[in-house]
Amino acid sequence: MQAAPTIAIELPQLLYQRLQRLAELTRRPLEKLVVQTLEANVPSLPENLSPIIRETLLDLEVLDDEILWQVAYSTISPKQQNKYSHLLQKNRLKTLNKTEQITLERLYQESQRHTIRKGYAFVLLKWRGYSLPTLAELELKTG
Repeated sequence: MQAAPTIAIELPQLLYQRLQRLAELTRRPLEKLVVQTLEANVPSLPENLSPIIRETLLDLEVLDDEILWQVAYSTISPKQQNKYSHLLQKNRLKTLNKTEQITLERLYQESQRHTIRKGYAFVLLKWRGYSLPTLAELELKTG
């Protein structure tokens, strides 16, 4: 059995004290607490996702910051939103025909990919050192 990789890092004193205190409060070893904290805060990488989503996200990694901001603030066209809402309503009423069902599924998939792209664009920007907007700022910008 291969030993787990080990890393030695210098922590700011106050951060170390916070971690030490939390370890004491939770009655857990400091090392396990640090690993849990990292696991909870380091997002999955695209390599761990489905092939379609992985390719979509990997494409974002090579974009410059300005284009990432454009992706992060992008919206689905009002026409597409209206079509999706209309088909959802018909779906609730169980009045969709086969073509409309296919269109609804396609629009749903496109919406999901769009949302994931936006989120990953924000993640990349954060990793690159930018401050991200608050929810209120996002609503003003995209509202």
